[in-house]
Amino acid sequence: MTRVIARVAMVLGVLILAGCSPTVTVHGYVPSEAEIASIEPGIDTIASIEERLGRPASTALVSADEWYYVQTTMKQLAYNPPEITDRVVLAVAFDRDGVVRDVSRYGLNDGQEVPLSARITESGGQRRNVLLAVFGGLLNFDASDFLNR
Repeated sequence: MTRVIARVAMVLGVLILAGCSPTVTVHGYVPSEAEIASIEPGIDTIASIEERLGRPASTALVSADEWYYVQTTMKQLAYNPPEITDRVVLAVAFDRDGVVRDVSRYGLNDGQEVPLSARITESGGQRRNVLLAVFGGLLNFDASDFLNR
């Protein structure tokens, strides 16, 4: 009987330890080191980069003269919020003729946190809540509405 209890306790212990292991997820795509090393500025073009690496996840906002390949690795332990453990950004810049001008690689240490502002622009007029919207029209009537015309 004690052997059965010991085995059950051992299985439960293994399950508990497995539940405490972190979950690692990887989002995005960055080409391998060999693929990055094969990019030749001044020779490769948009077409050759697209053929070799594929289309990027994002491009420059104003024009498509810069391509960004982004990969983020996150770790989450049990019910804690996910923590970013690694981020790699590969930036491929093109000139006006579509030829590779520069290739840059950035890591998590190269970035800066940008605080977002939660400012809200107030609109004019009065604020209405749900009750005012529902019951506000009940007492808003004109006596002529009751006359039979």
